[in-house]
Amino acid sequence: MKFYEILVKYYDDIFPENQNTYSFLREGLEPGDKVLDVACGTGSYTIHLIRDGIAACGLDLEEAMIEKADKKAAREGVSPDFVVSDMLNIELVSDGGLRRIYIIGNSLVHLKSKDEVRAFLKSAYDLLSDEGDLIIQIINYERILSQGIDHLPTIQVPEKGIQFERNYSYDPSSSTIEFASILSTQDESRESSVYLLPLLKDELVTELTKTGFKEIEVYGNFSKDPFTEDSVPLVLKAKKNT
Repeated sequence: MKFYEILVKYYDDIFPENQNTYSFLREGLEPGDKVLDVACGTGSYTIHLIRDGIAACGLDLEEAMIEKADKKAAREGVSPDFVVSDMLNIELVSDGGLRRIYIIGNSLVHLKSKDEVRAFLKSAYDLLSDEGDLIIQIINYERILSQGIDHLPTIQVPEKGIQFERNYSYDPSSSTIEFASILSTQDESRESSVYLLPLLKDELVTELTKTGFKEIEVYGNFSKDPFTEDSVPLVLKAKKNT
């Protein structure tokens, strides 16, 4: 199997739903609120929101992820809208009035330039209701760059023989990071490489403010611990209006 075929097959083992993450994404929502999950993967959080009465929709660029999300939703007896789409085309999957948009799992940094980041933020802002907010979670790249970190902890699922290695290599000439990963199972091993845009906290806060977001909360994880230079993730919640 190809790398992404293996990743889709074992995605929920490698990245299981986390209760702290779900609580953060769910906080403040009322039944019937419209929510968009950007880069939803296999749709675990979208499906959970639907079960809680939220009108959630998910999009992902990988068709195989969406196919698996649809199958999971059918098993759960719910039917959210899952769409194959690029994160730069979110306006094609929603007519606006969204209470919340979230993009987690370090997905935003897969965009190729800061202009693309600005375009995404503008689209998100336009699709949100006046009471809406945008949640972003990426890796804390200030820590990666300042400490010269060249890998993230290997994810291991020993009961299924899964190992997911994640290596980083910074390229100063392009100001990008090569993310080289190795996904191994009991039967096979595959490699993948992609370049990431190492966005920093202050850069994101500045771009969110320029886009028009009024109140921006910054955390070091989904448990709302304070963000520090040693935080592994960076979590932001930006409100459209105060």
